[in-house]
Amino acid sequence: MGWISITLLVLSLVCLIIGLLLSGSGSTTGLTALAGQDLELFKKTKDRGFVKILQMVMFILMFIIFTVAIVGAITKAY
Repeated sequence: MGWISITLLVLSLVCLIIGLLLSGSGSTTGLTALAGQDLELFKKTKDRGFVKILQMVMFILMFIIFTVAIVGAITKAY
């Protein structure tokens, strides 16, 4: 198990926890980014404070996961 696999595992667990924390907020659940449903990222919502921060962190973490996975696939470091 390489460092990329461990990094992906940790990041995915963090995303899962954030998604579960967001599951009770808004019209869509927190795990919509992982499930591929209607995420409404750029729609104006009334989410503020902690919920808005968690949504942005989840969005950024998903980009990091994709980048790490692509780097791992290119370098064959799995």
